Amino acid sequence: MSSTFEDTILLKKIQNGDFDVVDILIGEYEKLIRKIIYDEVGDPEMLDDVYSEVRLAIIRRFRRKGTADIRSFDKWIKRVTRSKCQAYWRNEKKQREIMVIAEEQQAAILEQELLRTLRWNEVSAIIDEIEPIYKDVVELWLEGWTFAEISERLGIPEGTAKSRNRKFINQLREHFGVSAT
Repeated sequence: MSSTFEDTILLKKIQNGDFDVVDILIGEYEKLIRKIIYDEVGDPEMLDDVYSEVRLAIIRRFRRKGTADIRSFDKWIKRVTRSKCQAYWRNEKKQREIMVIAEEQQAAILEQELLRTLRWNEVSAIIDEIEPIYKDVVELWLEGWTFAEISERLGIPEGTAKSRNRKFINQLREHFGVSAT
């Protein structure tokens, strides 16, 4: 399809500010534009979106720069259409990369949560195995009580509460292979 005399007339009208004819001009090439998009993109569901981007690009170009330097409208429209198809593929690639990164981040978060849960299960098992006099102190301490509050609640000296908690901490260190220094 080559530029016709009618295209030249419509381009002159657009150049003179008559933007109502833009739809007529684009309409003449709609089949060609859609065929290029279909061939380049291959996704029928994206056809209308890319077509809209092509239309918008044409309208913006006419409003900004006019039509004076367009010699062959059909060649120009093909270039614009292919350019928008390439932009579509660049955007698709970026979207896929973002999805991969998001999936990797989600997997890392789930792995951290699993490790945290496993670690907490190990700590809980240690708490279950310690003697009841230590267990009361440790459970209150894990709930956020201060040693002064624990000693008052259990009726033991504050130093004893700290000592019993220290024994639990040392068992944890030993279990997890962490040095006390």
